[in-house]
Amino acid sequence: MEKKTIIAGISQGDINGIGYEVIIKALLEPAINDLCVPVVYGSPKVAAYHRKALNINNFSFNNIRSADEVNHKKSEPDKLS
Repeated sequence: MEKKTIIAGISQGDINGIGYEVIIKALLEPAINDLCVPVVYGSPKVAAYHRKALNINNFSFNNIRSADEVNHKKSEPDKLS
């Protein structure tokens, strides 16, 4: 039987809050990608701003316009150095 992939939608929340800090730090955990395909709903520009403010260089989002574009392939996330 083929294992089904769970797509987990995550909202950015208030762009002036700590949402992206929590999201980015959580997505750096390798186990997250073993459990699901995370899809963050929010602004790519705001996400980039928070990533830079957190000084996290080895992390990126793949921007998509529709949930139909979700990439189900698992890839090893970048590690913090």
